[in-house]
Amino acid sequence: MADVYTPVPDTAYLLGTPFYMPTSSGSVWAVAFTSRSGTLITSGLSVVFTVIFACLWSLICTIAVSSSSKDKKSRRRFVALVTLWNSNDAWFAFQELASYTFHYKGNKEDFLYGLILTITAFVVYGASLALGIVGPSLVQIGSVAPARPSIAFYPATPRRDDYVSILQDFGLRAPGVLRALGSVEAADVTTRDRVSIITDKDYGTWNETEPIYQISYNYNITGTELGLQQGSDLRGSFVGSCIAEYNWISAQDDSSDDYRLWGIRPAQIPIDPYDIQYAPKASFIPHPDAAMQYAENGNSSFAIVIWSAHRASITEGSDPWYKTESRPSDVPPAQYNAHFWMQRARPVLSCWQKDTWSYGSHTVNDVNNLGSIPGIKVPSVLLDVLGTALTVPMLTRLGNASGDSALRSRTTSPNGVIDARESSAERDITRLLVASFVATRNVFIDATMFPSGSSYDNLFTDADGQPKNGAGNFVVGSPDIQTFSMAGLIVLFVVLVVLLLMSSAIKVIIRRHQQPQGDSEQNNKLIRFKVLTATQLFRRIYETRNGVSDGDNWLCTWNFPKEDDPILFNLAKCKGGDFRSCKGHIEVGDSSTPSTVTQK
Repeated sequence: MADVYTPVPDTAYLLGTPFYMPTSSGSVWAVAFTSRSGTLITSGLSVVFTVIFACLWSLICTIAVSSSSKDKKSRRRFVALVTLWNSNDAWFAFQELASYTFHYKGNKEDFLYGLILTITAFVVYGASLALGIVGPSLVQIGSVAPARPSIAFYPATPRRDDYVSILQDFGLRAPGVLRALGSVEAADVTTRDRVSIITDKDYGTWNETEPIYQISYNYNITGTELGLQQGSDLRGSFVGSCIAEYNWISAQDDSSDDYRLWGIRPAQIPIDPYDIQYAPKASFIPHPDAAMQYAENGNSSFAIVIWSAHRASITEGSDPWYKTESRPSDVPPAQYNAHFWMQRARPVLSCWQKDTWSYGSHTVNDVNNLGSIPGIKVPSVLLDVLGTALTVPMLTRLGNASGDSALRSRTTSPNGVIDARESSAERDITRLLVASFVATRNVFIDATMFPSGSSYDNLFTDADGQPKNGAGNFVVGSPDIQTFSMAGLIVLFVVLVVLLLMSSAIKVIIRRHQQPQGDSEQNNKLIRFKVLTATQLFRRIYETRNGVSDGDNWLCTWNFPKEDDPILFNLAKCKGGDFRSCKGHIEVGDSSTPSTVTQK
């Protein structure tokens, strides 16, 4: 889809509507937003990841504190638990626990305990940091949105005797053809490898002078590339070949070269002074029985007739389509002082193409028979569009619809004079085949870009003008769209809610827990969550040992100091011979002047 350089209009797709995004591994439940809204969602997802890991770290701390064995009540062990329970940030815990682990490197049990906690903290911190950055991009899975059914349009194939409709159909398809050709010119490097083209220039000679060459090709299209929401199992294979045919020339006179294609269908190449002043072009002519051939076995025959005889060139050319000779002196000179023109009786390319379609394990030759495959999930209206677009080889449809732009030599020719040395049938056909691949892949994208009108029959609508069932069951791409995985969004939301509820429940249980009457292990574990908090440890300094309040103490029954609490916070600095490494401690004070403690 990136090969279409004209973005679809914003009216061509639906936003905020869940749909199934096709991928190579199956359909993914998704939802699309504008780029601006998508940026806000991406930012919100970063916040969600941050909150999730904050809750996860809180849960890990809870498990670590509650799982500590009752036999492990040493101050060494509880230093680690205090660090955990008072660390709301995994990075802070990692730094403190790393110091704890290093300090007890000589004690195997405490070292392993600290090491496990240190690694856990680092993993949680690293994961939160990484997923906070790349996590939203994992949920963002593309830039496609479901097509708006009311905008979808594809013209029905006109009757062969309805010449007005044929001309209208030609005009409707022309913009899509030009987009496909333009995509090849702009992105040939990225799309050329999708089409296998093999040219055999040593196939033989005709009359021992003219080389006979063969061009074989094949390319594949999947339902995912077509944008079908339920078409991941669909696959189309297109195999063909063209060979230079010299025996179809039937007559020559001063005004034309006459051919008889397959010995039954006439074709004429004018060489009068008026026509030869224009650059070469080509006609793409189907076999008279092409429709019958395709219905029987998926094979279609067609011919490509080059209009190059006596067209002017500034250089000599040797390619069979552009083989030159000196321009006669009695002929009026061409522009740019071109001294050469192409020889007459240039070979016709006799071509065939065989299509094979499969869905799952079922295979058919005719695209119109896809609907007969049991269990196919592609809506019938989309299969009808595929049948209309691809019953005829895209190479012939695109070649005729592009007109004078079909040949590469014509697109580089000003005023009818070409450079025959740089022109060849292989380059022309290669360009058209790559464009055919692009045009085939973009059948449904083009359906949102047709200049529809009420006078045209639309395959997407019923007799009442309403979209048929499944008319919007395909996706279109645009740089203005951001697509997110619905499953990913739901999972993140569920995980966030669950972790928030668990975190809230833990805090409620701890807050409502009362001092136990007995001495059960469960009661002791719940007490830990209260006594190991920084607030409770700080309070313990100011509480009287016998628990009797004298009016100024901070008792256990008080969650916070009284509003008129007179006792001040004091830092006691340690000094003395062996206490230089002491960083100080808290002292119960009754004035604003810090005290100095001398330890001996």
